[in-house]
Amino acid sequence: MSGKTGVLLKAETSAEFNILKSDNLVIGGYASIEIVDKQNDLITLEALEEAVKKYMEEEKYRNVMSNHSNVQVGEVIEKYRDSNGVLHKTGVDDVGFYVVIKMRDDIEKAKEISRGIRKGTLRSFSIGGQAISKRQRKSEEFGEYNEIEKLELHEVTVCEKGINPEAKFDILKMEEKEMSEKLEKALEELNDLMKQVNSLRKEEEEEMEKGDMSEMMDTDEDEKMMSEEEKMGGEMKMADEDDDMEEKALDEDSTRDYEAGEEVVSGGNPTATPAPLKVSKGLENSDFSTLDLSVENVEKAYEAFKAEKLEAMAYESLNKEFSDRLEAELSVKKSAAERAEYDARNDVAALKEEFAELRKSLSAESDEIRKAKEVAFELPEGIPTNLQEAAEISWSDIHSIVERYQ
Repeated sequence: MSGKTGVLLKAETSAEFNILKSDNLVIGGYASIEIVDKQNDLITLEALEEAVKKYMEEEKYRNVMSNHSNVQVGEVIEKYRDSNGVLHKTGVDDVGFYVVIKMRDDIEKAKEISRGIRKGTLRSFSIGGQAISKRQRKSEEFGEYNEIEKLELHEVTVCEKGINPEAKFDILKMEEKEMSEKLEKALEELNDLMKQVNSLRKEEEEEMEKGDMSEMMDTDEDEKMMSEEEKMGGEMKMADEDDDMEEKALDEDSTRDYEAGEEVVSGGNPTATPAPLKVSKGLENSDFSTLDLSVENVEKAYEAFKAEKLEAMAYESLNKEFSDRLEAELSVKKSAAERAEYDARNDVAALKEEFAELRKSLSAESDEIRKAKEVAFELPEGIPTNLQEAAEISWSDIHSIVERYQ
């Protein structure tokens, strides 16, 4: 019996998919399998094949979403060959709908999903679409269920746990995942180290400020004791006048602008005033009304700039070191794979044939040489073959042999 048409479909699976490439992330696995899922639906292979064929016709409509949201985090690609030479193709086979996906890396949401995939928190696929034709079925194995005979495929989604228990993906290139995790860990340690450095710098500044305050307090105590002694000596009025003059001088010093390099007494110790930053020739700092270019603020900005540059240098150094290590590891694995795939039987058979031909050639040449030697050493009739016969031969016999062969 046919069911309602036009029903929105969300078929999730929990079979793990594979990470085919960790850098510029590519994953692969079954997005839908011909089994009854947790929603009591079964999508036939015929329905999947027809829907996937239409879905793959236009590249711009091959949407890969995040948890059935409205954010596209990747695209379905037709095929991908991994580092072991295995070709992964998007399509429907005897098991179900196998999909190869290239993740985006240009938006934060896609990067977040990619991190979840590498960490293992996201391992399932789900498909979204519209059921065009559905009917109720009954079997001893599944009981009563809904069989979807025709559907439109709208999207493939990466999720944590799907409804279909057989659609998940695995990580195929663990070494790249581990390298990525090592890089992230190294960066975290570097950030912690920078935080510790900043904390130590702040503590040192606080200790210096406390030291200055302590010296100032000691100076105040000395002045107070001197004032009491003067008061006891009957010179109270003169001491008050001196204090007023000192306070007035301090106020004037605190409000006036010091020249670069001028010594200022701070906490009992003379210190050189740092020269103000000159931003641009021909312009004064006061011309930049929107910026606070005080010496203190510029120094704070420099410390922040310095920390950022040091962090960037450390990251660049780590990135190069990790890239070299990864390239060396991949080279070793590639060589091992080539050795494993090498079949020496064909080469051995070819060598055997060449040796057999060479043996035949040598045997033929040996026979020819032997025959040539036999012909070369065949003596004419009547010529003695040993010393005894040569001693017994007469001159008449020699003349007759010569005349016969002339």
